[in-house]
Amino acid sequence: MTEKISEKFVQNLLGVMPNWHAKLVRPFKDTLNREMSLETYYCLQTLKINGTMTMTQLANQLKVPKQQATKLIDALSMHRFVERVYNEGDRRAIWIRLTPEAVTYLDEYYLKNTAFIRMLEEQLTGEELIQLNGAMEVLDRILPKLK
Repeated sequence: MTEKISEKFVQNLLGVMPNWHAKLVRPFKDTLNREMSLETYYCLQTLKINGTMTMTQLANQLKVPKQQATKLIDALSMHRFVERVYNEGDRRAIWIRLTPEAVTYLDEYYLKNTAFIRMLEEQLTGEELIQLNGAMEVLDRILPKLK
């Protein structure tokens, strides 16, 4: 029984992926107006939500290798969106936090770029939005269980 459900899941996944990318990921990325990558935006939002984090915590939260997180932080640091805070007791421990400029940028950026939200509201009914949100909540609860 479980095997059949797993096989059906793979079929459903392959059916959903093209629309997932074309109807959700690509339009969301387009609303970033090429100002930043989706990964960079997610990194900034992760730091905004979680506050000061170590590089290891950030990499784990982003689900990327620490080297990739370091490259993101290096780029954001060059734009003065993040700062590294060194621990006096342990020089190896580096904490990352958003600068006030980054918080202001994210707040203003969100207000300017609500096109993705408008698109969802224009193309889906209220009930469909509730169902889509429910599906996202289920994915958010289940996907972390996969290794």
